[in-house]
Amino acid sequence: MAFTVQDLDDLLLLLEKHPEWKERLRQALLTEELLRLPQAVRELIVAVEKLTAEIQRLHDWQERANAQMAEMLQFQRQVNERLAEIAEWQRQVNEQLNQFLQWQQRVNERLAEIAEWQRQVNEQLNQLLQWQQQVNERLAEIAEWQRQTNEQMRQILERLSEMIRWQQEMVKWQERTVEWQQRADRDFAKLKGSDREWYYRLRAAAVFGIFVLNGRDPTNEVMRKLHEAVKAGVITRSDLKAVRDADCLWLGEYEGKPVLLVVEASYTVTHEDLVRAVHRAEIARKIGYCAVPVVGGAEVSDEIWEQGRLLNAIVMKDGETDFDFAEQILAQAVQQTSP
Repeated sequence: MAFTVQDLDDLLLLLEKHPEWKERLRQALLTEELLRLPQAVRELIVAVEKLTAEIQRLHDWQERANAQMAEMLQFQRQVNERLAEIAEWQRQVNEQLNQFLQWQQRVNERLAEIAEWQRQVNEQLNQLLQWQQQVNERLAEIAEWQRQTNEQMRQILERLSEMIRWQQEMVKWQERTVEWQQRADRDFAKLKGSDREWYYRLRAAAVFGIFVLNGRDPTNEVMRKLHEAVKAGVITRSDLKAVRDADCLWLGEYEGKPVLLVVEASYTVTHEDLVRAVHRAEIARKIGYCAVPVVGGAEVSDEIWEQGRLLNAIVMKDGETDFDFAEQILAQAVQQTSP
């Protein structure tokens, strides 16, 4: 008889009512391999769980290994950088060592030169010692010679002392002679200057008559006007004294106009004589005179003649002068003072 679906349902109801029949039915229906399958599955699950745990452990170990590997890579990078620095430092050290070796070579060469120089110095010192010995011997000879010379010098000094006393007497006599000569020169210079002053004063009419007519000595008149000008404040007291100290004042006429000659006389005419004559003539003009400066003497240099032309002063040598230039100055002075 065939096994139907209804039979299967009845069987399942019976198994539900009798659970213990399931094991017998399973043993009847299944093979031994299929019966061991649940056990195998359970063992497989346990193995899978162990494998999973091992895989997890391996994963954790791999992560730690990766971290350690990263640390090792970082450390290796640092080591490489440090090795590069060490290589650079080693290169620099090698360069410094090369420089040091070069410097040491130069030092050795210099030491060799110093050794040679020291050898030469030692030779020179030996020569110097020999020379010093010779000098000492020579000094001993000189000391004996000096002793003898000192004795001779003492005798000479005694003689010199006598000569110095005699020379001092001669110096005193010479100083007295020079002083007398200086006084004589000053007196002679004053005498020559006075001679020229008296020459122009005593011969004023003849000497200056070639320029001006009807000449006379106007000293009193000029002094009166000078005092009046000082009181009026036109001139100063020093201006009055300057005109008063003129060697000669001579008032005459030129082309019918009064002209005052202010004269400075010296044996040798100097630039200072010209300056004084010009200055005193300017003061005389301030008090109303047509004044002309005149210098005269026995000795007149070419330079004084030229300076006279520049200062518009008449220059005379023993009464002689450049008459054309003198008349030019007189004409110019008269024209400037004409009303």
